[in-house]
Amino acid sequence: MPALESDPLKNLASGTEIVDETVDLCGQPHATALARVEQLIADAPAGRSFHLRFSPSCGDGRQTLFQPLGRQLLAARRAGRLASCLPTSNGAGYLIVIANPAAGKSR
Repeated sequence: MPALESDPLKNLASGTEIVDETVDLCGQPHATALARVEQLIADAPAGRSFHLRFSPSCGDGRQTLFQPLGRQLLAARRAGRLASCLPTSNGAGYLIVIANPAAGKSR
């Protein structure tokens, strides 16, 4: 079995990467936050990167944006609208890069 030359977990977003813009979704109702991100993905130019921040889990049993936003971003990634999408290491955000629409058409 070949040994890994580097730790694959280092590829996960640490939240300290350079981004073009931070979008603060903290305290917003889930529907409002998801609609805001959908509009952002539709309007942002290709190659632009965003840090989507939301409130972390506070142990009260309420759902954070992690899962619903993650599902939305994964669907956008599969549709070719995002070039990348990674959760931040603290579990309270995602780093996304908007895809170039022409890149998806060459397949």
